[in-house]
Amino acid sequence: MLLKTGKGEGMVQRGQKNWVKGLAEALNMGTTIVAAVALGYFGGRWLDRLLDTDPWLTVVGFLLGVVTGIKVMWDRSMSNSNSSLPKKDSPDQE
Repeated sequence: MLLKTGKGEGMVQRGQKNWVKGLAEALNMGTTIVAAVALGYFGGRWLDRLLDTDPWLTVVGFLLGVVTGIKVMWDRSMSNSNSSLPKKDSPDQE
């Protein structure tokens, strides 16, 4: 529900869009991290059963999933912070 206050109407609508966008990004990042860790864990567990190397490949798969999740968080946070910074003119384009 939008408040119709005249001048501030656009600000209320933009604030709601930012809130929804932030929630969507957080849910997307969270599910991506959970999927990476789960895929690594269950993939390692499957390989352990196949190759009879219990528990080593499960641990390796889990750690690879955690590292992948951290990398995804890092990449997304860096892309978000870079997009909010003003662009600088490079001295080569003068």
